[in-house]
Amino acid sequence: MIFRWICMFFSGYVTVIIEGFFVERFINICKSNNIILLDIERENSTYLKIKILKSDFKDIRHIAKRTKCKIKIDKKSGIPFFVNKYRKRKVFAIAILVIAIFIFISTKFVWNIEINGNEKIAKEEILELVSEYGITKGILKKKIDTDKISNSIRLERDDISWIGITLKGTNAIINIKESIETPEVIDKNEICNIVANRDATVSKLVVHSGTARVEVGDEVKEGDLLVEGVMEGVHLGNRNVHADAIVTGSINLQKEKKEEFMQTKKVETGNMEIKREICINNFKINLNKKLSNFENYDTIYSSNRIRLFSDFYLPIEIKKTEYKEIKSELLEYSESELKDKLEKELEEEMQNEYNISSYENKTKDVEVTKEPDGMSVKLTYEIKEDIGTKVKIN
Repeated sequence: MIFRWICMFFSGYVTVIIEGFFVERFINICKSNNIILLDIERENSTYLKIKILKSDFKDIRHIAKRTKCKIKIDKKSGIPFFVNKYRKRKVFAIAILVIAIFIFISTKFVWNIEINGNEKIAKEEILELVSEYGITKGILKKKIDTDKISNSIRLERDDISWIGITLKGTNAIINIKESIETPEVIDKNEICNIVANRDATVSKLVVHSGTARVEVGDEVKEGDLLVEGVMEGVHLGNRNVHADAIVTGSINLQKEKKEEFMQTKKVETGNMEIKREICINNFKINLNKKLSNFENYDTIYSSNRIRLFSDFYLPIEIKKTEYKEIKSELLEYSESELKDKLEKELEEEMQNEYNISSYENKTKDVEVTKEPDGMSVKLTYEIKEDIGTKVKIN
């Protein structure tokens, strides 16, 4: 359907109104003559509004006469009508030609880089990586050897297991799969120790094989020996073994925040200024050179890259800067409101920093300390997880 509309736009189409008692017969005859009718609108049994190709208009006039219907042109659309309207304006025609040449030349370059599949690796890091191999905005597409670049990046980066680069229109699409770190599997016949993989307090210790070097309640640091791969015997003496144990550690994650009951809060007034800037590759045209008239404001930046179709970007970007006026208001919180506010903020910070929701065994504790002008809230999560990692003894 989209392709059909594109063809109609370039060929030119007409919106016409058909009136008469035999509009149904009119439609059937058009279809039997392979005349394309689009966006058929019917207000009643005698009124019809349709879009048809410019080249079919003469044919439907004859059909309208046969079916005793009146026909009236409502609107002319498309490039042929547009060009015909301005055909006497040479400057305009030259401008159209220059724009067409500009668009054609632009399609030979990369103007947008799209990255998919990255979770741990930042988008900026990938952009910097591919730019070292020549994939940047404005690069000629024929200069990019996608297979060679993909193979080089896979050899260079251990954290990328696969990377595919596709050139589509003026868009370079980079799909990656990040490597998953798998712990080293140690055979049960090999001698090994168990060491702590993070700082914690030992909360559970069950040794199946080996000798424990810590007790429940001990605080350990990352890398400390928990279970040694040694079996102590009175008669046979010591012998090396494959250490095997369940070691659970308790980890306390804490954050604290203090605020006053009386606070100054920024509030938007609703007044706003918008300034735009046109960027053609590295050339900038500032449409508004004056600074904001607001004394206090928040600034929001956004940009929109111009494209013809989904994968045909142009080297034209419109950057928009919004200035939202703000004013300060004095706000007083109650004890319960301030506690809820601080607890919610601490929850969000801990989720962002520690990914609290990913832990199954956790307990939460909130400690509130009231002060004359405000309060302090301390949020503690006690996490229990396996803290033992097996390490070979060389």
